[in-house]
Amino acid sequence: MIYEAKGIVLHKTPIADNKAVFHVYTAEEGLRSYMTFTSLRKEKKGQWMKMQPLAIVGLKAERKRDEGMDYLKAVDLEYASAAASYDWLKSSVRLFLNEALYKILQTTPADESLFQFIREALYQFDHHEFVPDFHLRFLWRLTAYLGCEPLCDRSAEKPFFQVEKAQFQPFRTGLDAEVSAWLPALLQGDLLPQDKNLVLPAAYRGDMLQCVLDYYGFHVTQSMASMQSHLVLKDILR
Repeated sequence: MIYEAKGIVLHKTPIADNKAVFHVYTAEEGLRSYMTFTSLRKEKKGQWMKMQPLAIVGLKAERKRDEGMDYLKAVDLEYASAAASYDWLKSSVRLFLNEALYKILQTTPADESLFQFIREALYQFDHHEFVPDFHLRFLWRLTAYLGCEPLCDRSAEKPFFQVEKAQFQPFRTGLDAEVSAWLPALLQGDLLPQDKNLVLPAAYRGDMLQCVLDYYGFHVTQSMASMQSHLVLKDILR
């Protein structure tokens, strides 16, 4: 069966010099794996070049009844972040988001609204002045599409955010009160705020990054424990 889908490229697994498997989150069927072959022919080589990390693509694929993997027939590139690759700050954030999304979306079912949120957020990030807490805002906002959004009930009586319960508590069990106070703004504010006073201060970013990773590890997938790119991001954006 030949079908078409739109997707976000997340990962490539080389198998041989002329063979690879691309893992793509599709709006229609969730995460799918696509086998593809290349050759010296220009159109085949170009197909691989379009499948860059976090590229937004339209796919034409073939599904065979007795095989668990689909075969990539053609790729239509909608958008790829070529210009942003020269910005080392944005490139570092995209590397982190690529790794995070690949882990998060492993067991996430198809969801058109989720796909559109990620697609639009990545496009805005690339075409906007760099905002150093974008990745934190993005991941916290993503929880609403995954069905695990924290309860934003912070008050003077409950100033501490608690990861396991996904809400604020009277006593500290995780983030301190100063960092916790920023969580409602990250969850409910703009992804790319114009006012720099609304950006999470550098002194808090490392703690908030670890908090959101712990949150996903507890509520979405334990594979977040093997994240590596966030260590680089902590040093770059501190």
